[in-house]
Amino acid sequence: MIQNIIVFVIIAIVIIYSIYSIVKNVRKKDDSACGECNGCDIKKEINKNVSCKVTKNPTNCGCS
Repeated sequence: MIQNIIVFVIIAIVIIYSIYSIVKNVRKKDDSACGECNGCDIKKEINKNVSCKVTKNPTNCGCS
């Protein structure tokens, strides 16, 4: 009996998470390709380049 309850709870969690993921993907996203993702290296690089003045000095990685 307890095994059935555990299985039903796991299935309910999976269904709820699936619905959450679908709703999150269907919602309107920002104009940027990254949307709300803030974990990828591409977005970090873009934000770094936007927030700093680009120079040719190799000692400061392009930011002044």
